[in-house]
Amino acid sequence: MVVVIVAVTGFLLLVGGGAAVLFWSDDDDSPSTTSVASRPSYSGLPTPPTYSPPTYSPPSFPTSDPTPEPTYSPPPQNYGAIAVGRNGAIGKAWDYDTPAAARRRALNECPTSGCKVLTTFVNGCGAVAYNSRTNKYWGGHGSTKAAAQRNAINNAGGGRWITWVCTTR
Repeated sequence: MVVVIVAVTGFLLLVGGGAAVLFWSDDDDSPSTTSVASRPSYSGLPTPPTYSPPTYSPPSFPTSDPTPEPTYSPPPQNYGAIAVGRNGAIGKAWDYDTPAAARRRALNECPTSGCKVLTTFVNGCGAVAYNSRTNKYWGGHGSTKAAAQRNAINNAGGGRWITWVCTTR
């Protein structure tokens, strides 16, 4: 048997070597044992980290505008009127929603029958002037009391103002 081992060893050395496997046999016919080099284990190393890419969440936008657009509202229209009777009786009205309502009120405020509306105005002033030469009343209007008085006197061709009234602007 020694011859076989020497022959195998020589053969392995001539071929270039490699792993040596030895077969031993006993007289008791027990199975042969094989010796193989074992690999080292790396169980003591930490587990490598895992990577998960970031997720994208699109931005959220409000569904409705929290601040409504301002709406334009025109300034209020306040109407006024002055009515005068032949005897000089006066009826005045101011801060009405329509010119017709202001004229009706001025006529109702005039204490005598036969009164006539001489001026109607909006967001301003009205005045009545009397011209003693022509014996007539004239109405006028303007943005201020003084402007309305001048307008009434000019319309009368001179004279003096009798009354005035202004609306709330």
